[in-house]
Amino acid sequence: MDYKFSINDFEGPLDLLLHLVKTSKMDIYEIDIRVIIEEYLVFIEEQKNKNIDIASSYLVMAAELIHLKSKLLVNDDSVEENNSEEFHIDSEEDLRRKIIEYEKYQKVTNSLEEMFNKRNNFYTKSPMNLEEIIPEPNYNFDVSIDLLVEALKSLKEREKLAKPLNTKITHREYSVEKRIEDIRKILTVRDKVEFLDLFQENERDFLIVTFLSVLTMSKNEEITLSQEDNFKPIFIEKRKVHG
Repeated sequence: MDYKFSINDFEGPLDLLLHLVKTSKMDIYEIDIRVIIEEYLVFIEEQKNKNIDIASSYLVMAAELIHLKSKLLVNDDSVEENNSEEFHIDSEEDLRRKIIEYEKYQKVTNSLEEMFNKRNNFYTKSPMNLEEIIPEPNYNFDVSIDLLVEALKSLKEREKLAKPLNTKITHREYSVEKRIEDIRKILTVRDKVEFLDLFQENERDFLIVTFLSVLTMSKNEEITLSQEDNFKPIFIEKRKVHG
C-alpha cells in the first residue's frame, strides 16, 4: 500500500524542489538547475545524518538528479526514450517542466482545499413544509391570483405581437418599495385604475416588481381588486377606511 510520507512538511520530492526554488528567490521559468540539484542533495544528506528515514521517492529523485548532474558536467544532451518512471529526468528542461507543472497542480489543490473549507462553514437542512408555520397571506380582493396572472400573460401576448422587429434593450433597476409609491400616487389622482394599465413598460423586471407591489399593497390592506364579471377588466382602487 502506498503511504503518504513527508519530510519537514514536504509532500514529496517535487514539493521539496519547488520549495528550494522559492527559497532561492529564483524565477521558476529561469531556474538554475545546478544550484537546485546541489541544494536538494545537501538536504537529503542532512536528513540521513540525522538518522531520519527517507522515503524511497526522495532517494529516487536524488539518484536522477545525480545522473542529470553528471550529464551536465560532460555536456551530454542525449535524451533517453521510453522511460515511464515518475521521477525520470532527461534534461534541465525536463526537470524545469516537472517543477512548473507541480506548482500548477499545487495551486489547484490549494484552491480546492480553500473552497472545501469554506463549504464546511455552511449547513444544510432537509426541506420542510412551510405551510405548517407560515399562514397563507390574506389578500384583499375578489379575484384570484390565477386571474391576475392570466391577465398579465394575455397582456404580454398582445405586446409580443405588437413589438417591432428591432428594439433597443435598456436595463433599469426597480424596487417593490419605489413601485408601491408610484401606484399610491396614481391612486391619489384616479379613484379606480385598471390592473393592466399599471404595466406600461414591457421589461421583465418591471412586470415582476409591479405584480409583487400589487400583491403587497393588497396584503397590507391598502387596495382592493375587483372584477364585475368573467372576462371583464380587473380594477384596482384605494381601500376605503370606514371610521
